[in-house]
Amino acid sequence: MHVYPAELVPLIRNKWEVLYKEGKVTQSLPEMLPDIEVMEGMLSTCYQVSMMREEDRPVNIRLIIVSPETFPAEKGPPLGFQRLIFAAFRPFNEYELRRLSPAVDFERSLIGVEYTGQGELHIWGVINSGARWLQNERGGSQQSNRLPDSLVVHINGPGMLTVCCGIRTLAVLSAGKIIDSSANVFQALWMKKLFADAREELLSTHNVFRSQSQVPTARIGKEFIENLQAQLLKRIISVTRMANHGGTFLIFPEDTPIGIADDEHILLKYRFVEDQALERQKHLFLKTMEIVTTLLGDSNHPDRLVTWDDYVALRNEATYDLEEAIYEQAQFVASLAAVDGAVVVTRNGAIGFGGMIVGSLDLLTEIAMANDIEGTMITLEKIEGAGSRHRSVYHLCNALHHVMAIVVSQDGGVQVAKWRNGIVTCWDITSATFAEEN
Repeated sequence: MHVYPAELVPLIRNKWEVLYKEGKVTQSLPEMLPDIEVMEGMLSTCYQVSMMREEDRPVNIRLIIVSPETFPAEKGPPLGFQRLIFAAFRPFNEYELRRLSPAVDFERSLIGVEYTGQGELHIWGVINSGARWLQNERGGSQQSNRLPDSLVVHINGPGMLTVCCGIRTLAVLSAGKIIDSSANVFQALWMKKLFADAREELLSTHNVFRSQSQVPTARIGKEFIENLQAQLLKRIISVTRMANHGGTFLIFPEDTPIGIADDEHILLKYRFVEDQALERQKHLFLKTMEIVTTLLGDSNHPDRLVTWDDYVALRNEATYDLEEAIYEQAQFVASLAAVDGAVVVTRNGAIGFGGMIVGSLDLLTEIAMANDIEGTMITLEKIEGAGSRHRSVYHLCNALHHVMAIVVSQDGGVQVAKWRNGIVTCWDITSATFAEEN
């Protein structure tokens, strides 16, 4: 059964109530949301707009239901929002949204919409948000520019709507299905275990550096390294999505992947020579840890533990250069996916690209679509309708249980695949997946 906009309304309202009761939003449901009929009409309008094109361009926009007084007139990006009010309010309909879309860049602007309380919506202006709101998705240490706790709708593509409370995801509609994007698989215990050995190695090396340091050096924990690993991975995914060419990344937790040397499972056309250059990712992580713990070292508090929030708050030229270096590393790895075949990545970085997955695809007929981050709640799906890129990845994960695969589609969709609990399990990822972090 397909889900349509009107069916989202009860889910949105229920999730809003849960967030309010948990103290995660400041306003209760009656104060912030239009009534049910108006919400149904609003989402239906957005759904119709998602199917339109303006001068042969897709209509990808964000809109927020909030009064213009919410944003101070003197503020603006990167740390605030610049709101610009129309001299005359515009009606809220498909025509106005479509015509406004070329002037409202999805990544840097929103359309301001107000609910009058008399059952009407009108467009009051536009908001220059800057791109900081994407910080959590793209990775990095800069602070995200957070929207107020108001109803926000992303029109991402044909039939694709993401409904949020500020930056917190309430519901995602894609291809007639609801995706639970608030369940961030990158925070799953099984994924953390996948990179545990790499963290232990980095931590051990850093402890040697700390013991030999001639200046006060703070301690650093595994959580900090987890964040470094996640930031790099998110940046690779984000760059690949923005390139609109798709790509496949096969991630092995060990240094020397099993199943490549003998060409049993992967024919790697372009493989790099194993030298120091292949360890650049590891070097950048260690250098970041060294500089942060040295800058925040305190002789009066020798056992201080540096957190990720400490790193985000730290502003230093050395950390800027390292962050740029990590971004360039992610950019480079993502660019390898433009060539046909998969990029093969170990715990220390990419070892080659143009990988062709070999073997029979008939051994696997169905996969499990996860409904939670650990893959304990699943829905079985046949793979016969999946594309060749996805099917080959499913086959590989079925043959090599320790591999994690990430498939980025040309339309920007992202899927993670991994053998879990006796079956190949998949998680659909959206942009909103990362929005609630930090």
